[in-house]
Amino acid sequence: MPPYQHLREGRDPVWASKVRAIIWGTAALLVSAPAFADVPEQTRVDDILGNSSELRIRRSGRPESIQTGSILQQVRDALITVPPNNARALLRFLAADGTDLNFYVQTNPHPEASIYYFPCQVQGGDYLIGWGLAGNASRGCENGLQVERGRSGVTGWGKPAAPMAIAPKQLAQSPVRQVSYCSAGNATGGLGFATATTGDPCIEAVEQCQAAGGDCDITALGSWWTSEPEIEAAVICDAATQTVTGTGDDIAALMPPLLANATGSGCSVQIYRPNDVVIVPAADAVVTAQGSDEVLVQTRDTNEGVQVDVLKGAINVQATGLAEPAVVTQGERYTYANSSGEVTTFDRAAALTSVDMEVLCAFATNSPDRFSVTACQEGLGIDTVNSPPIAFCNTEQASGGQEGDRRIVQMSARQGEIELEYEMYNAPDRLQIWQDGQEIFDTGFVSGNAALTIPFSGQSGSLEVILTGNSAIDTTEWDYLLRCP
Repeated sequence: MPPYQHLREGRDPVWASKVRAIIWGTAALLVSAPAFADVPEQTRVDDILGNSSELRIRRSGRPESIQTGSILQQVRDALITVPPNNARALLRFLAADGTDLNFYVQTNPHPEASIYYFPCQVQGGDYLIGWGLAGNASRGCENGLQVERGRSGVTGWGKPAAPMAIAPKQLAQSPVRQVSYCSAGNATGGLGFATATTGDPCIEAVEQCQAAGGDCDITALGSWWTSEPEIEAAVICDAATQTVTGTGDDIAALMPPLLANATGSGCSVQIYRPNDVVIVPAADAVVTAQGSDEVLVQTRDTNEGVQVDVLKGAINVQATGLAEPAVVTQGERYTYANSSGEVTTFDRAAALTSVDMEVLCAFATNSPDRFSVTACQEGLGIDTVNSPPIAFCNTEQASGGQEGDRRIVQMSARQGEIELEYEMYNAPDRLQIWQDGQEIFDTGFVSGNAALTIPFSGQSGSLEVILTGNSAIDTTEWDYLLRCP
């Protein structure tokens, strides 16, 4: 249980139906007001595909291995993808009681290290991000997911290397630290804001807010590094918004006047960087007008900037320097860099049939509590709620007898080399592998065991594996394992 959970027990989320405008410089973005239900209490690693050594969890600066079922729930918890980064993980977002918050994030391969920071922040990399409709359930990170540009100085553990903006002598005097922040507020004007380099700042933030009267909810969680050369802090209330710009080392000291002068209710504090974008799911009416019942986007860190593709539904994208929020709808791409953004189109049909989508659909069919991804039905013909579970390479060990077996096994790529290990024992059995309707391997009827490397290349990373048991020998048995490329 998070250490501030006792401050919230027994209360319903507030402001669930209110709407406010976030002012960013001169730009206004219409989003739902902050509510406790929007800030996840925990993130669960629902599943992993590929080599799990390419994924790490960091807790309070200490690395640890990852496994299916791992939980992130402290403000400095992070998931790091480590080059060569061919593995994928599905993250599900949960309330304190374990209720699903109608929101998920999938990590995808990317040549550089990337970081997911609990609860609503990603840096660099390649991610699939999905929300259900707001009318169906509470949604995690509904006030926005913050997407940062990657940094060439990021190490595998997510801490910047010595930043260019600080001279080595200065750096020796001022070690780089990660500062976590937490904002709490309520509908009667209460506001709390706290930072910490160790521990959880939300305890202090909630207590500050409650001292002003009334119950309070967590409205924002995040972090920054003291080495960052430019950061903008915004105190956002329904009556007015104030901003201040500073460095990572001095921004916290510049905050007290803004907090003291905050007016109105529903207040929150947000910290932004010049190249960040914030993705906010559009209102249900806008999403359904696209013929969709979900929001699904893919973000990528590219040489051109942060790239956001809308595969399903619609979103609002906000960033510093924009005169107004960008409304990005299904089939559109938003690219942002150097305080300017551009809306173009992309090949949506190709995106809906990509390996990234194949893996998401396989994850959804295997989840302990299955969830609907209608983009899977549209692009790949997969009903993620009712279809049979799709097997994964590395983790799928099939065995049986005369009845044989036929299944789909999802690879982590469309091409490469598969390692096949099989044991047919004494009676001959047959194993075939098919890709895109073409047979790429056939053992014929064989007995004994073997470990083989099989090249493959095609349009899909989904392989069909057919094991034909020996019909003449009812005691036949076999087993096999396919490893990811």
